[in-house]
Amino acid sequence: MKEYLSLVSKPVRYLGREINSIRKDPSKVKLKFCFAFPDVYEVGMSHLGIQILYHILNSKNGVSCERVFTPWIDMEKVLREKGIPLSSLESSTPLNQFDILGFSLQYELSFTNVLNMLDLSGIPLFSRDRDERFPLVIAGGPTAFNPEPVADFFDAIVIGDGEEVVLEICDLAIQWKESNGKKDDLLKSLSKINGIYIPSLHQGKKIRKRLISDLNRAPFPTCPIVPFMRVVHDRLSVEVARGCKRGCRFCEAGFIYRPYRERDPEAIQEAINGTLKQTGYEEISLLSLSAGDYSSIKPLLSNLMDRFESKQVAVSFPSLRIESIVGQLAGEVKRVRKTGFTIAPEAATERLRKVINKELDEAILFRGVSELFSMGWKNLKLYFMMGLPTEREEDLRGIIDLSRRISSLGERQKIHPQISVSVSTFVPKPHTPFQWEPQISLEVMKGKLQFLKEHVKGKKIRLKWQDPHLSFLEGVFSMGDRNLSRSLVEAHRLGCRFDGWSDQFRYDLWEKAFEKAGLEMTFYTRKKNFEETLPWSFIETGVGSDFLWKEYQRSLKEEITPSCSAGDCHRCSLCDGKEITVREGRPLPKDAPQKKERSEIRKKGLRMKFRLTFVKKGEVRFISHLELAHLFYRSAKRAGLSLHHSEGFHPMPKIIFEKALPVGVESLREIVDIELEGRIASDELIDRLNRSLPDGIEIIEAREVLLPFASSSPPDRSVYRIYLDRLLSKEEAQSRLKKALEKGELFILQERKEKKRRIDLLPLIERAEVREETGESGDIAGLELELVLRSLSGKTAKPLEALEALLGLKGEALAQCRVIKVE
Repeated sequence: MKEYLSLVSKPVRYLGREINSIRKDPSKVKLKFCFAFPDVYEVGMSHLGIQILYHILNSKNGVSCERVFTPWIDMEKVLREKGIPLSSLESSTPLNQFDILGFSLQYELSFTNVLNMLDLSGIPLFSRDRDERFPLVIAGGPTAFNPEPVADFFDAIVIGDGEEVVLEICDLAIQWKESNGKKDDLLKSLSKINGIYIPSLHQGKKIRKRLISDLNRAPFPTCPIVPFMRVVHDRLSVEVARGCKRGCRFCEAGFIYRPYRERDPEAIQEAINGTLKQTGYEEISLLSLSAGDYSSIKPLLSNLMDRFESKQVAVSFPSLRIESIVGQLAGEVKRVRKTGFTIAPEAATERLRKVINKELDEAILFRGVSELFSMGWKNLKLYFMMGLPTEREEDLRGIIDLSRRISSLGERQKIHPQISVSVSTFVPKPHTPFQWEPQISLEVMKGKLQFLKEHVKGKKIRLKWQDPHLSFLEGVFSMGDRNLSRSLVEAHRLGCRFDGWSDQFRYDLWEKAFEKAGLEMTFYTRKKNFEETLPWSFIETGVGSDFLWKEYQRSLKEEITPSCSAGDCHRCSLCDGKEITVREGRPLPKDAPQKKERSEIRKKGLRMKFRLTFVKKGEVRFISHLELAHLFYRSAKRAGLSLHHSEGFHPMPKIIFEKALPVGVESLREIVDIELEGRIASDELIDRLNRSLPDGIEIIEAREVLLPFASSSPPDRSVYRIYLDRLLSKEEAQSRLKKALEKGELFILQERKEKKRRIDLLPLIERAEVREETGESGDIAGLELELVLRSLSGKTAKPLEALEALLGLKGEALAQCRVIKVE
């Protein structure tokens, strides 16, 4: 795969070798495990579960864990055209050569990506067609709680928490390999492990979910992988609690991850402190289904801000209940910078909130929002659902009215807020009180959405929504049975990929797939009765169906059920009051450190500015300029350097590059200016930075420049060496070059920042010369073009743009040319 990175749009997705990634010695490995995420890299690497399981598996002697993500459309095209199998990031091993291939199932609309990854790896789609010559293909994750739509494709499926069971699977697999057993022998052994479902052997036995009763016993990665590219959630994510106390009736996660369990705040602080040193992240996200319910959230947040404010490390939350914001939290968060706030009322009227068991006092809501506005927050995201059970037109109007009232509150406080209203369609989920509810039809979805579009207008409120076709298909697979495997195979054959991406989703192909499979989508979205055996009925979450049905009836009566509590609750029958129970973390000691003053190192005048010269070569040439800037920032933090930051609303480190290097171009001399607080010798600076930078980037010189000292101006010329290998003969290359340079003008079409412009290339060329490249033995190894490009009136050209115009190379031949900037 890595030989063709120049042919794809975001090659950094496929590089591997990130900071803290692990490559084990193959001679010491007994079992090769590959963690597969059925979406692109930047989505998968935002998922904390990958980091946790990667850390656990690679901590085990004799086991190596690598990663693979779904290749984007352009990379898939390259793989199929070249006949190259999909391979892992760490060692470029084809997936069909691993012992275990483990998929993370986070979203129903990623199922076709699972099939595509198997197909690209030369692995049969169906479990029944794979013997011991192929990897054991397993899965886990939240959508595994209804495994039936994909059951035919997997050998084993993990239900519940994976931290312990994944090691048990590996132990059995090692024993099986050493005994040279048959696949059936391994499956029979795996079926005896609690929490593992073997579809091919299942005969109605109940499968009880795996549960880690004490989160403090669950390992947490202290050296997580730091991606080169900007991923969706580009920050240090720390799970402070698992499960939820609230019992919102639409929320699958709130029921399948019961009981609520907290990690001790001291353990969280210790983990964050160590992990920041290993990663250099500038933001911490405290993860939980409802982080505001964490029992020590206020003292924990205060302590984190006291410890990390001087280092410009911010804290954020995925979403918060508004009552958590009132008082201290927002004030603590803003001490570094105002990270975003998302508030999820879900329903806009009191009646409908009672139906879904979402308690929200509107007086507290407006008080909390007012406090946010008074502290300077302007951007606020509100999350609602439409199509909820018993919904009426007044509930839809409530979304509009509530959003307008919040916007008007900001206007009165002279904030002029930007309110983002995100609306999704309710999808009934397994193991919830609404699992018997029907999903509204496509036509009704479209009508409700149109109603909102017509009434939510204006610059101050921005409406976002999900395509109703996506929500409808999600509902089909959410409530589906094993027959749906037929439609999945058909959809994959028709070309369905990345169905969760609106620009790739093809509902017309899905309609054809269901027609070919002889299935009706609406069969799965219909209303169910209590006596009906649901496809997932054999999965035991610990929350009984009787309780769920009672909750469903309470919802129809608009009755609220109180939150879970520690002690003798037993309402849902999951907790035993001993091992399985609601667990709150031990409170922080009262003598916890108080707010620290800024370090003496930050006194005015104790600053240094360095001009660094570095090389960038090898595979890291595919890291973009913006990614390189972030890489330097985090490398400096890992190196323990005290960076000087700008003042203002969003403080930024003073790291300024002389010029942006095009993606795919290597360089023997790049310049970056960096400002530090405190004193440090040049040699020590070089040593510390080089130890924290990835292979391929090396500081070769550090020169102190006096303050105040303006950053260097971008050079007006760059010298490139372009290796042509044997694409053209010397005579042909020289002839083409001569003809191009003798023209009166040579126009090229450039695209910059999504805008196109037509410029004359010739004034930008100072010199161009074709010459023969000699190898170490003195033999001619090919041709090279030495190209000197200048900048005029803010215009310049990329070396490959010039190469295409001068020598007429195109497509793959052009993209595969090696380019080195020599000065």
